[in-house]
Amino acid sequence: MSGIVIQAIQFFASLSLLVFIHEFGHYITARMFGVRVEKFYLFFNPWFSLYKRKIGDTEYGIGWLPMGGYVSLAGMIAESMHTE
Repeated sequence: MSGIVIQAIQFFASLSLLVFIHEFGHYITARMFGVRVEKFYLFFNPWFSLYKRKIGDTEYGIGWLPMGGYVSLAGMIAESMHTE
């Protein structure tokens, strides 16, 4: 493999690790304070997910759009659905 391909793979892997650690911080903090976590996703999933599995009340998954990740907490209201 060429050096550019290896560097691209390393960049993608390190970015994925950073996103996972960041979102895990949200997840573990919510769990410590007794907040139910509905979803924990690495990457975004606008129309479909590459992988998802529900364990207990939480759905874990990997989306297909590698631009971040998210943790959905119980009672959290999306700002895009805010009517005011």
